[in-house]
Amino acid sequence: MKKFKEFLEQVGKIVNIDYKIIINDSKGEPEQLITDFEIVNSEDKKLKIKAKGYIKTYLNGNSHDKKKGWMKFDDFEDNKTRTVWNKNFENGTKKIKIYQ
Repeated sequence: MKKFKEFLEQVGKIVNIDYKIIINDSKGEPEQLITDFEIVNSEDKKLKIKAKGYIKTYLNGNSHDKKKGWMKFDDFEDNKTRTVWNKNFENGTKKIKIYQ
C-alpha cells in the first residue's frame, strides 16, 4: 500500500502556464505563478490582490516529507488576499508539472 501512495504522489500532469505575475523565493526559483487576478487595494509599490494560479508547496502538507510540487490555488473561492510588489509583474510562459 505504501508503494501505491508513493506512485499517486508522483503522478502529475505537465502543462504550459501563461502567467501574469511571478513570485520568486530567496534563491530566485519561481514559488508562485499567478494567471488571473483582481486588484483589491493599491499602495505605493505593492498591491493587495485576489488571484488564481499555481503555488509550489509540500505535497503532503508538511515540511518533513521535503517533496515539493505545483498545486492550484484560488483566492476567489477562499476569500483571501495576497500582497504583490510591482516588480513581480511579468508576462511569460512556463512548463510545470501540476499535482491535484
